[in-house]
Amino acid sequence: MTDRTRISHPLVRAPNPTLAIGQIGGHVKRGFAHPRGKRTNKTMALVSALPLEPGSDRLVLAFMDRSDPGETFDNQPHKGDNLVVIVPKAEVHLSIINGVCPGDWKGAKLMWGKPIEEPVDLDVDPTGLDVAASDAWVDMVDELGCDCSKVGGYPLWANAPIDVEGLCGRPLRFHHRIAGDLVDLKLGDGGVVYVFVDPDGSGGALCWQQARY
Repeated sequence: MTDRTRISHPLVRAPNPTLAIGQIGGHVKRGFAHPRGKRTNKTMALVSALPLEPGSDRLVLAFMDRSDPGETFDNQPHKGDNLVVIVPKAEVHLSIINGVCPGDWKGAKLMWGKPIEEPVDLDVDPTGLDVAASDAWVDMVDELGCDCSKVGGYPLWANAPIDVEGLCGRPLRFHHRIAGDLVDLKLGDGGVVYVFVDPDGSGGALCWQQARY
């Protein structure tokens, strides 16, 4: 990797649980109580449980309040309808079945795919691209195969970029994105979840977007 690229680690379904490094959906059986939404006081659904870094002994747990999807504000990182926490991997036990609230996803166990070197050219503001530049950017994403569920690299926003740091009022770094390639998150056409973490590993933030056509 050079200073002109970032490495992302695509996520693929694990053929058996022994190969899994994390999961999408399901629930936490023990080790961390599912949080409740600040607005609804309903139990949040587990979106993902993934290593803080490849080989890390800590997990990034991302939750969303899906109890009332039609009215939820869980697409806004600062509204309290979502939560990101970082916990010791050894203390948390997960299941991919029997979710905890309506709107949950059965889930899938995941493993690493082949790493991708994402060039700095992908770190752009899509709202500032003209038609030709936008088409070139999309072609680059397609060619690299990085528009997927992955850890690391660039967010690859499905719509206009969100100022997550500005909304949350603190520094954050992009950690992972969950697209619809592995599990249907029931977020509408082209729904993608973006998870960010605090640089010191104390927590994070989540938001999601629908694709703009």
